[in-house]
Amino acid sequence: MKLIPRKKQTEDGESSRWEGAPKALGVVMMILLVLAGVGAFMKDEIASILTPGDMITASFSRQYRLQPYKSVVKVAEVKVGEVTDIETADDGVTKVTMRLDHGVIEKLGSDPTAAIRPTLVVGGIYYIEITTAGRGGRFSGDIPLGRTTVPVELDQVLTPIDPSAQKGMQTAIKQVDATLQQGGKDAIRKLVDETPDTLRPASVVLNATRGTDPERDLPRLVAGLENFSADFTKRDGQLASNINGLHTLSATFAAARGPVAQSFASLPQTLRTTRAGMIDLQPTLDKLTDTAPDFRESARELDPFLEKLDPVLHRARPVVSDLRDVLEDAKPLVQDLVPTADKATDLLEDLRGPVLDRLNGPIIDALNSPWHGTGAYAGGGNDHKLYEEIAYFNAVTDQVWMHHGRNGGWGRLMAGIGGNTLTGGSQFPRTLEQDLEAGGLAKPIGPQDATPKGQKPAPTPPPHPNPPPLVPPQKSHGSQSAPGDANLLLPGGLGGNK
Repeated sequence: MKLIPRKKQTEDGESSRWEGAPKALGVVMMILLVLAGVGAFMKDEIASILTPGDMITASFSRQYRLQPYKSVVKVAEVKVGEVTDIETADDGVTKVTMRLDHGVIEKLGSDPTAAIRPTLVVGGIYYIEITTAGRGGRFSGDIPLGRTTVPVELDQVLTPIDPSAQKGMQTAIKQVDATLQQGGKDAIRKLVDETPDTLRPASVVLNATRGTDPERDLPRLVAGLENFSADFTKRDGQLASNINGLHTLSATFAAARGPVAQSFASLPQTLRTTRAGMIDLQPTLDKLTDTAPDFRESARELDPFLEKLDPVLHRARPVVSDLRDVLEDAKPLVQDLVPTADKATDLLEDLRGPVLDRLNGPIIDALNSPWHGTGAYAGGGNDHKLYEEIAYFNAVTDQVWMHHGRNGGWGRLMAGIGGNTLTGGSQFPRTLEQDLEAGGLAKPIGPQDATPKGQKPAPTPPPHPNPPPLVPPQKSHGSQSAPGDANLLLPGGLGGNK
Protein backbone atom coordinates (compact mmCIF):
# COMPACT_ATOMS: atom_id res chain seq x y z
CA MET A 1 0.00 0.00 0.00
CA LYS A 2 1.32 3.37 -1.04
CA LEU A 3 0.53 6.63 0.66
CA ILE A 4 0.09 9.54 -1.77
CA PRO A 5 -0.22 13.14 -0.53
CA ARG A 6 -3.34 14.87 -1.96
CA LYS A 7 -4.25 18.54 -1.75
CA LYS A 8 -7.79 19.63 -0.90
CA GLN A 9 -9.40 23.08 -1.19
CA THR A 10 -11.14 24.24 1.98
CA GLU A 11 -12.88 27.44 3.01
CA ASP A 12 -9.92 28.52 5.11
CA GLY A 13 -7.46 27.74 2.42
CA GLU A 14 -5.73 24.82 0.84
CA SER A 15 -4.70 21.76 2.99
CA SER A 16 -3.16 18.33 2.30
CA ARG A 17 -3.71 14.78 3.68
CA TRP A 18 -2.30 11.31 3.11
CA GLU A 19 -4.38 9.06 1.00
CA GLY A 20 -4.74 5.51 2.49
CA ALA A 21 -3.66 6.53 6.09
CA PRO A 22 -6.57 4.80 7.92
CA LYS A 23 -5.77 1.46 6.35
CA ALA A 24 -2.07 1.65 7.32
CA LEU A 25 -2.91 2.62 10.85
CA GLY A 26 -5.25 -0.35 11.15
CA VAL A 27 -2.55 -2.76 9.92
CA VAL A 28 -0.04 -1.39 12.43
CA MET A 29 -2.52 -1.77 15.25
CA MET A 30 -3.23 -5.36 14.21
CA ILE A 31 0.48 -6.17 14.24
CA LEU A 32 0.91 -4.63 17.68
CA LEU A 33 -2.06 -6.58 19.01
CA VAL A 34 -0.66 -9.84 17.60
CA LEU A 35 2.73 -9.14 19.17
CA ALA A 36 1.13 -8.30 22.50
CA GLY A 37 -0.87 -11.55 22.41
CA VAL A 38 2.18 -13.60 21.57
CA GLY A 39 4.14 -11.83 24.36
CA ALA A 40 1.33 -12.47 26.84
CA PHE A 41 1.11 -16.11 25.79
CA MET A 42 4.89 -16.66 25.99
CA LYS A 43 5.66 -14.33 28.84
CA ASP A 44 7.13 -17.15 30.97
CA GLU A 45 9.46 -18.26 28.19
CA ILE A 46 10.50 -14.70 27.48
CA ALA A 47 11.04 -13.92 31.17
CA SER A 48 13.10 -17.09 31.57
CA ILE A 49 15.26 -16.23 28.58
CA LEU A 50 15.87 -12.69 29.80
CA THR A 51 16.56 -13.73 33.41
CA PRO A 52 20.22 -14.73 34.12
CA GLY A 53 20.88 -18.04 35.92
CA ASP A 54 22.54 -21.48 35.87
CA MET A 55 21.22 -24.44 33.88
CA ILE A 56 21.18 -27.98 35.37
CA THR A 57 19.60 -31.28 34.33
CA ALA A 58 17.98 -34.18 36.19
CA SER A 59 16.91 -37.64 34.95
CA PHE A 60 13.60 -39.15 36.21
CA SER A 61 12.17 -42.63 35.66
CA ARG A 62 9.15 -41.08 33.87
CA GLN A 63 7.61 -37.77 32.95
CA TYR A 64 5.29 -36.95 35.81
CA ARG A 65 3.06 -33.93 35.04
CA LEU A 66 5.85 -31.43 34.68
CA GLN A 67 5.30 -28.46 32.35
CA PRO A 68 8.04 -26.26 30.87
CA TYR A 69 8.05 -22.69 32.17
CA LYS A 70 5.20 -23.54 34.57
CA SER A 71 6.64 -26.12 36.94
CA VAL A 72 8.98 -24.43 39.40
CA VAL A 73 12.09 -25.63 41.20
CA LYS A 74 12.36 -25.29 45.00
CA VAL A 75 15.06 -25.72 47.62
CA ALA A 76 13.78 -25.99 51.21
CA GLU A 77 10.31 -24.91 49.98
CA VAL A 78 11.75 -21.71 48.48
CA LYS A 79 11.43 -21.09 44.73
CA VAL A 80 14.89 -20.90 43.15
CA GLY A 81 14.13 -21.57 39.46
CA GLU A 82 11.84 -23.23 36.91
CA VAL A 83 11.67 -26.06 34.41
CA THR A 84 12.70 -24.95 30.91
CA ASP A 85 12.72 -28.17 28.87
CA ILE A 86 11.55 -31.82 29.08
CA GLU A 87 12.91 -34.62 26.90
CA THR A 88 11.60 -38.22 27.12
CA ALA A 89 13.71 -41.07 25.71
CA ASP A 90 12.42 -44.30 24.18
CA ASP A 91 12.97 -46.21 27.44
CA GLY A 92 10.77 -43.73 29.32
CA VAL A 93 13.59 -41.94 31.14
CA THR A 94 12.83 -38.22 31.18
CA LYS A 95 15.56 -35.61 31.20
CA VAL A 96 14.42 -32.31 32.70
CA THR A 97 16.37 -29.08 32.15
CA MET A 98 16.05 -26.45 34.88
CA ARG A 99 17.22 -22.88 35.23
CA LEU A 100 18.31 -21.89 38.75
CA ASP A 101 18.80 -18.39 40.08
CA HIS A 102 22.34 -17.12 40.11
CA GLY A 103 24.38 -18.42 43.09
CA VAL A 104 22.04 -21.31 44.00
CA ILE A 105 24.16 -24.02 42.38
CA GLU A 106 27.04 -23.34 44.77
CA LYS A 107 24.78 -24.22 47.72
CA LEU A 108 23.57 -27.63 46.47
CA GLY A 109 26.64 -29.62 47.48
CA SER A 110 28.43 -32.19 45.35
CA ASP A 111 25.63 -34.83 45.26
CA PRO A 112 22.17 -33.18 45.44
CA THR A 113 18.94 -35.16 45.00
CA ALA A 114 15.74 -34.22 43.15
CA ALA A 115 12.14 -35.31 43.69
CA ILE A 116 8.86 -34.47 41.93
CA ARG A 117 6.29 -33.41 44.52
CA PRO A 118 2.66 -32.24 44.36
CA THR A 119 1.71 -28.82 45.61
CA LEU A 120 -1.33 -30.28 47.41
CA VAL A 121 -1.97 -33.66 49.04
CA VAL A 122 -4.53 -34.53 46.34
CA GLY A 123 -2.26 -33.45 43.51
CA GLY A 124 -2.44 -30.08 41.76
CA ILE A 125 0.56 -28.44 40.13
CA TYR A 126 3.77 -30.44 40.52
CA TYR A 127 7.20 -29.00 41.18
CA ILE A 128 10.77 -30.29 41.63
CA GLU A 129 12.26 -30.29 45.12
CA ILE A 130 16.10 -30.29 45.21
CA THR A 131 17.80 -31.40 48.43
CA THR A 132 21.42 -30.52 49.12
CA ALA A 133 23.78 -33.43 49.82
CA GLY A 134 27.43 -34.37 49.58
CA ARG A 135 30.60 -33.04 51.13
CA GLY A 136 33.21 -31.02 49.37
CA GLY A 137 33.64 -30.74 45.65
CA ARG A 138 31.48 -28.89 43.16
CA PHE A 139 28.20 -29.99 41.64
CA SER A 140 28.67 -31.27 38.09
CA GLY A 141 25.34 -29.85 36.91
CA ASP A 142 23.60 -33.21 36.29
CA ILE A 143 21.53 -35.28 38.76
CA PRO A 144 21.53 -38.96 37.68
CA LEU A 145 18.55 -41.30 37.80
CA GLY A 146 19.76 -42.92 41.02
CA ARG A 147 19.30 -39.66 42.96
CA THR A 148 15.79 -38.76 41.71
CA THR A 149 12.32 -39.94 42.77
CA VAL A 150 8.74 -39.54 41.49
CA PRO A 151 5.62 -39.45 43.71
CA VAL A 152 3.32 -42.40 44.34
CA GLU A 153 -0.38 -41.56 44.04
CA LEU A 154 -3.07 -43.00 46.25
CA ASP A 155 -4.74 -44.79 43.34
CA GLN A 156 -1.47 -46.61 42.62
CA VAL A 157 -1.43 -47.82 46.21
CA LEU A 158 -5.06 -48.96 46.16
CA THR A 159 -4.89 -50.73 42.79
CA PRO A 160 -3.06 -53.88 44.07
CA ILE A 161 -5.55 -54.26 46.95
CA ASP A 162 -8.16 -56.93 46.22
CA PRO A 163 -11.92 -56.26 46.79
CA SER A 164 -12.05 -58.18 50.06
CA ALA A 165 -9.25 -56.05 51.47
CA GLN A 166 -11.04 -52.91 50.28
CA LYS A 167 -14.21 -54.04 52.11
CA GLY A 168 -12.08 -54.65 55.21
CA MET A 169 -10.73 -51.14 54.97
CA GLN A 170 -14.25 -49.76 54.67
CA THR A 171 -15.29 -51.72 57.76
CA ALA A 172 -12.24 -50.43 59.63
CA ILE A 173 -13.14 -46.86 58.71
CA LYS A 174 -16.70 -47.38 59.98
CA GLN A 175 -15.34 -48.82 63.25
CA VAL A 176 -13.02 -45.85 63.64
CA ASP A 177 -16.01 -43.54 63.14
CA ALA A 178 -17.96 -45.42 65.81
CA THR A 179 -14.96 -45.23 68.17
CA LEU A 180 -14.75 -41.49 67.68
CA GLN A 181 -18.44 -41.08 68.41
CA GLN A 182 -18.12 -43.11 71.64
CA GLY A 183 -15.59 -40.83 73.30
CA GLY A 184 -12.65 -41.31 71.03
CA LYS A 185 -12.66 -37.61 70.17
CA ASP A 186 -11.96 -36.68 73.78
CA ALA A 187 -9.10 -39.14 73.91
CA ILE A 188 -7.67 -37.67 70.71
CA ARG A 189 -7.98 -34.14 72.10
CA LYS A 190 -6.17 -35.24 75.27
CA LEU A 191 -3.52 -36.89 73.12
CA VAL A 192 -3.08 -33.70 71.12
CA ASP A 193 -2.80 -31.65 74.32
CA GLU A 194 -0.14 -33.96 75.77
CA THR A 195 1.71 -34.51 72.52
CA PRO A 196 3.89 -31.33 72.64
CA ASP A 197 5.40 -32.33 76.01
CA THR A 198 6.11 -35.77 74.58
CA LEU A 199 7.51 -34.55 71.28
CA ARG A 200 10.21 -32.44 72.90
CA PRO A 201 12.15 -35.41 74.34
CA ALA A 202 11.14 -37.42 71.27
CA SER A 203 12.90 -34.85 69.08
CA VAL A 204 16.05 -35.34 71.14
CA VAL A 205 15.76 -39.10 70.67
CA LEU A 206 15.20 -38.72 66.92
CA ASN A 207 18.21 -36.43 66.63
CA ALA A 208 20.23 -39.03 68.52
CA THR A 209 19.15 -41.72 66.02
CA ARG A 210 20.92 -39.73 63.33
CA GLY A 211 24.21 -40.57 65.01
CA THR A 212 27.37 -38.54 65.19
CA ASP A 213 27.53 -38.37 61.39
CA PRO A 214 23.92 -37.79 60.25
CA GLU A 215 24.74 -38.05 56.56
CA ARG A 216 26.19 -41.56 56.99
CA ASP A 217 25.02 -43.14 60.26
CA LEU A 218 21.27 -42.97 59.59
CA PRO A 219 21.55 -44.20 55.96
CA ARG A 220 23.64 -47.11 57.21
CA LEU A 221 21.00 -47.87 59.84
CA VAL A 222 18.24 -47.81 57.22
CA ALA A 223 20.28 -50.01 54.90
CA GLY A 224 20.86 -52.44 57.76
CA LEU A 225 17.13 -52.55 58.54
CA GLU A 226 16.41 -53.15 54.87
CA ASN A 227 18.82 -56.08 54.79
CA PHE A 228 17.26 -57.40 58.00
CA SER A 229 13.75 -57.22 56.56
CA ALA A 230 14.95 -58.92 53.37
CA ASP A 231 16.41 -61.80 55.39
CA PHE A 232 13.35 -61.81 57.61
CA THR A 233 11.02 -62.55 54.70
CA LYS A 234 13.39 -64.54 52.51
CA ARG A 235 11.75 -67.91 53.26
CA ASP A 236 8.05 -68.58 52.79
CA GLY A 237 6.16 -68.85 56.05
CA GLN A 238 8.96 -67.32 58.08
CA LEU A 239 7.05 -64.11 58.75
CA ALA A 240 3.95 -66.04 59.83
CA SER A 241 6.06 -68.18 62.14
CA ASN A 242 7.63 -65.08 63.66
CA ILE A 243 4.20 -63.52 64.18
CA ASN A 244 3.00 -66.69 65.91
CA GLY A 245 6.07 -66.61 68.08
CA LEU A 246 5.34 -62.96 68.87
CA HIS A 247 1.84 -64.03 69.91
CA THR A 248 3.32 -66.57 72.31
CA LEU A 249 5.74 -63.94 73.63
CA SER A 250 2.96 -61.44 74.23
CA ALA A 251 0.89 -64.12 76.00
CA THR A 252 3.88 -64.84 78.26
CA PHE A 253 4.25 -61.15 79.07
CA ALA A 254 0.52 -60.97 79.79
CA ALA A 255 0.78 -63.88 82.22
CA ALA A 256 3.72 -62.22 83.98
CA ARG A 257 2.34 -58.71 83.77
CA GLY A 258 2.71 -58.20 87.55
CA PRO A 259 6.50 -58.65 87.71
CA VAL A 260 6.90 -56.82 84.40
CA ALA A 261 4.88 -53.86 85.71
CA GLN A 262 6.97 -53.87 88.89
CA SER A 263 10.15 -53.89 86.81
CA PHE A 264 8.96 -50.91 84.78
CA ALA A 265 7.90 -49.13 87.99
CA SER A 266 11.40 -49.53 89.47
CA LEU A 267 13.09 -48.66 86.18
CA PRO A 268 13.36 -44.89 86.91
CA GLN A 269 15.14 -45.58 90.21
CA THR A 270 17.40 -48.07 88.43
CA LEU A 271 18.21 -45.47 85.78
CA ARG A 272 18.99 -42.87 88.45
CA THR A 273 21.29 -45.32 90.22
CA THR A 274 22.95 -46.17 86.92
CA ARG A 275 23.41 -42.50 86.12
CA ALA A 276 25.03 -41.90 89.54
CA GLY A 277 27.32 -44.85 88.93
CA MET A 278 28.28 -43.54 85.50
CA ILE A 279 29.02 -40.12 86.99
CA ASP A 280 31.28 -41.73 89.61
CA LEU A 281 32.93 -43.72 86.84
CA GLN A 282 33.73 -40.60 84.81
CA PRO A 283 36.95 -39.68 86.74
CA THR A 284 38.24 -43.22 86.19
CA LEU A 285 37.45 -42.97 82.48
CA ASP A 286 39.22 -39.59 82.32
CA LYS A 287 42.33 -41.10 83.93
CA LEU A 288 42.10 -44.04 81.55
CA THR A 289 41.88 -41.62 78.62
CA ASP A 290 45.03 -39.85 79.83
CA THR A 291 46.81 -43.17 80.40
CA ALA A 292 45.79 -44.84 77.13
CA PRO A 293 48.35 -43.03 74.88
CA ASP A 294 51.22 -44.08 77.16
CA PHE A 295 49.84 -47.60 77.37
CA ARG A 296 50.00 -47.93 73.57
CA GLU A 297 53.78 -47.58 73.73
CA SER A 298 53.92 -50.14 76.53
CA ALA A 299 51.73 -52.51 74.53
CA ARG A 300 54.08 -52.23 71.55
CA GLU A 301 57.03 -53.05 73.79
CA LEU A 302 55.13 -56.02 75.22
CA ASP A 303 54.74 -57.61 71.80
CA PRO A 304 58.28 -59.15 71.67
CA PHE A 305 57.90 -60.26 75.28
CA LEU A 306 54.61 -62.01 74.55
CA GLU A 307 56.12 -63.72 71.52
CA LYS A 308 58.87 -65.19 73.73
CA LEU A 309 56.40 -65.92 76.54
CA ASP A 310 54.25 -68.24 74.42
CA PRO A 311 56.84 -71.07 74.13
CA VAL A 312 57.70 -70.63 77.82
CA LEU A 313 54.05 -71.12 78.76
CA HIS A 314 53.90 -74.13 76.47
CA ARG A 315 56.86 -75.72 78.26
CA ALA A 316 55.51 -74.69 81.67
CA ARG A 317 52.14 -76.36 81.12
CA PRO A 318 53.35 -79.82 82.28
CA VAL A 319 55.01 -78.23 85.30
CA VAL A 320 51.81 -76.44 86.24
CA SER A 321 49.88 -79.66 85.74
CA ASP A 322 52.22 -81.52 88.11
CA LEU A 323 52.08 -78.61 90.51
CA ARG A 324 48.51 -79.52 91.43
CA ASP A 325 49.71 -82.69 93.17
CA VAL A 326 52.43 -80.72 94.92
CA LEU A 327 49.86 -78.23 96.18
CA GLU A 328 47.67 -81.05 97.43
CA ASP A 329 50.63 -82.52 99.33
CA ALA A 330 51.59 -79.08 100.65
CA LYS A 331 48.13 -78.40 102.02
CA PRO A 332 48.79 -80.27 105.36
CA LEU A 333 52.09 -78.42 105.68
CA VAL A 334 50.38 -75.08 105.23
CA GLN A 335 47.74 -76.07 107.75
CA ASP A 336 50.48 -76.99 110.24
CA LEU A 337 52.12 -73.62 109.65
CA VAL A 338 49.12 -71.81 111.08
CA PRO A 339 49.95 -72.52 114.77
CA THR A 340 53.64 -71.91 114.00
CA ALA A 341 52.76 -68.52 112.56
CA ASP A 342 50.69 -67.74 115.66
CA LYS A 343 53.65 -68.59 117.92
CA ALA A 344 55.98 -66.55 115.74
CA THR A 345 53.55 -63.65 116.08
CA ASP A 346 53.69 -63.97 119.86
CA LEU A 347 57.52 -64.07 119.69
CA LEU A 348 57.63 -60.92 117.60
CA GLU A 349 55.20 -59.26 119.99
CA ASP A 350 57.61 -60.10 122.86
CA LEU A 351 60.53 -58.60 120.93
CA ARG A 352 58.79 -55.28 120.74
CA GLY A 353 59.48 -52.63 123.31
CA PRO A 354 62.63 -52.76 125.50
CA VAL A 355 64.38 -55.46 123.47
CA LEU A 356 64.19 -53.62 120.17
CA ASP A 357 64.80 -50.30 121.90
CA ARG A 358 68.04 -51.63 123.44
CA LEU A 359 69.04 -53.17 120.11
CA ASN A 360 68.31 -49.97 118.18
CA GLY A 361 69.90 -47.85 120.92
CA PRO A 362 73.15 -48.62 122.75
CA ILE A 363 73.99 -51.83 120.88
CA ILE A 364 73.76 -50.25 117.39
CA ASP A 365 75.57 -47.13 118.68
CA ALA A 366 78.41 -49.27 120.08
CA LEU A 367 78.74 -51.25 116.84
CA ASN A 368 78.89 -48.02 114.81
CA SER A 369 81.40 -46.21 117.08
CA PRO A 370 85.22 -46.35 116.77
CA TRP A 371 87.55 -47.07 119.74
CA HIS A 372 90.16 -44.60 120.90
CA GLY A 373 92.24 -45.42 123.97
CA THR A 374 92.30 -43.20 127.04
CA GLY A 375 94.45 -43.18 130.15
CA ALA A 376 96.99 -45.99 130.01
CA TYR A 377 95.70 -46.81 126.52
CA ALA A 378 95.97 -43.26 125.24
CA GLY A 379 96.96 -43.18 121.60
CA GLY A 380 95.61 -46.63 120.95
CA GLY A 381 92.75 -47.53 118.65
CA ASN A 382 91.76 -46.15 115.26
CA ASP A 383 88.74 -44.89 113.27
CA HIS A 384 87.54 -48.40 112.43
CA LYS A 385 84.06 -49.06 113.75
CA LEU A 386 83.49 -51.97 116.10
CA TYR A 387 81.50 -54.02 113.59
CA GLU A 388 84.35 -53.59 111.06
CA GLU A 389 86.91 -54.83 113.62
CA ILE A 390 84.68 -57.81 114.42
CA ALA A 391 84.42 -58.58 110.70
CA TYR A 392 88.23 -58.28 110.26
CA PHE A 393 88.79 -60.54 113.26
CA ASN A 394 86.37 -63.18 111.96
CA ALA A 395 87.89 -63.04 108.47
CA VAL A 396 91.45 -63.48 109.75
CA THR A 397 90.40 -66.16 112.21
CA ASP A 398 88.74 -68.00 109.35
CA GLN A 399 92.02 -67.87 107.43
CA VAL A 400 93.97 -69.11 110.44
CA TRP A 401 91.71 -72.12 110.99
CA MET A 402 90.94 -72.88 107.37
CA HIS A 403 93.24 -75.91 107.21
CA HIS A 404 92.09 -79.39 108.15
CA GLY A 405 93.94 -82.69 108.40
CA ARG A 406 93.09 -86.26 109.22
CA ASN A 407 93.29 -85.42 112.89
CA GLY A 408 90.94 -82.44 112.56
CA GLY A 409 91.39 -78.74 112.07
CA TRP A 410 94.61 -76.92 112.88
CA GLY A 411 95.52 -73.26 112.94
CA ARG A 412 98.34 -71.65 111.05
CA LEU A 413 100.15 -68.83 112.85
CA MET A 414 102.94 -66.95 111.16
CA ALA A 415 105.49 -65.43 113.51
CA GLY A 416 107.47 -62.54 112.11
CA ILE A 417 110.81 -61.38 113.48
CA GLY A 418 111.78 -57.70 113.37
CA GLY A 419 114.16 -55.27 114.90
CA ASN A 420 111.86 -54.55 117.81
CA THR A 421 110.31 -58.00 118.18
CA LEU A 422 112.08 -58.61 121.49
CA THR A 423 111.34 -55.13 122.70
CA GLY A 424 107.53 -55.12 122.63
CA GLY A 425 106.57 -55.16 118.97
CA SER A 426 105.70 -52.31 116.73
CA GLN A 427 102.67 -51.21 118.73
CA PHE A 428 104.33 -51.29 122.19
CA PRO A 429 108.04 -50.60 121.48
CA ARG A 430 110.61 -50.71 124.35
CA THR A 431 114.34 -50.29 124.43
CA LEU A 432 116.77 -53.00 125.54
CA GLU A 433 117.40 -51.14 128.80
CA GLN A 434 113.66 -51.13 129.50
CA ASP A 435 113.52 -54.89 128.87
CA LEU A 436 116.48 -55.46 131.22
CA GLU A 437 114.86 -53.28 133.82
CA ALA A 438 111.59 -55.19 133.40
CA GLY A 439 113.51 -58.46 133.90
CA GLY A 440 115.35 -57.17 137.03
CA LEU A 441 118.69 -57.37 135.34
CA ALA A 442 119.44 -53.64 135.44
CA LYS A 443 118.63 -50.69 137.57
CA PRO A 444 116.47 -47.88 136.37
CA ILE A 445 118.24 -44.90 134.96
CA GLY A 446 118.68 -42.21 137.60
CA PRO A 447 121.03 -41.09 140.35
CA GLN A 448 123.53 -43.84 141.30
CA ASP A 449 124.90 -44.57 144.75
CA ALA A 450 128.45 -44.84 143.38
CA THR A 451 128.56 -41.32 141.98
CA PRO A 452 132.01 -39.87 142.74
CA LYS A 453 132.20 -36.86 144.95
CA GLY A 454 132.25 -33.63 143.15
CA GLN A 455 130.60 -35.17 140.12
CA LYS A 456 127.00 -34.52 139.22
CA PRO A 457 124.81 -37.53 138.64
CA ALA A 458 124.15 -38.42 135.05
CA PRO A 459 121.04 -36.70 133.64
CA THR A 460 117.95 -38.75 133.03
CA PRO A 461 117.74 -39.46 129.31
CA PRO A 462 114.58 -38.43 127.52
CA PRO A 463 112.00 -41.11 126.87
CA HIS A 464 112.67 -43.21 123.84
CA PRO A 465 110.38 -42.21 120.97
CA ASN A 466 108.10 -44.84 119.48
CA PRO A 467 109.93 -46.24 116.47
CA PRO A 468 107.85 -46.69 113.33
CA PRO A 469 106.69 -50.23 112.70
CA LEU A 470 108.82 -52.27 110.35
CA VAL A 471 105.71 -53.53 108.53
CA PRO A 472 103.00 -50.86 108.04
CA PRO A 473 99.53 -51.92 109.17
CA GLN A 474 97.37 -53.03 106.26
CA LYS A 475 93.60 -52.88 106.12
CA SER A 476 91.35 -55.84 105.25
CA HIS A 477 88.07 -55.57 103.31
CA GLY A 478 85.24 -58.10 103.43
CA SER A 479 86.19 -61.74 103.45
CA GLN A 480 89.53 -61.07 101.67
CA SER A 481 92.44 -60.34 104.01
CA ALA A 482 95.50 -58.34 103.06
CA PRO A 483 98.98 -59.88 103.37
CA GLY A 484 100.14 -59.85 106.95
CA ASP A 485 96.62 -59.79 108.44
CA ALA A 486 97.46 -62.81 110.54
CA ASN A 487 100.47 -60.92 111.95
CA LEU A 488 98.28 -57.92 112.67
CA LEU A 489 96.24 -59.87 115.20
CA LEU A 490 99.33 -61.36 116.99
CA PRO A 491 100.72 -59.63 120.06
CA GLY A 492 103.87 -57.60 119.71
CA GLY A 493 105.99 -60.21 121.40
CA LEU A 494 105.19 -62.64 118.56
CA GLY A 495 106.07 -60.19 115.83
CA GLY A 496 102.63 -58.75 115.21
CA ASN A 497 102.12 -55.10 114.50
CA LYS A 498 98.60 -54.43 115.83
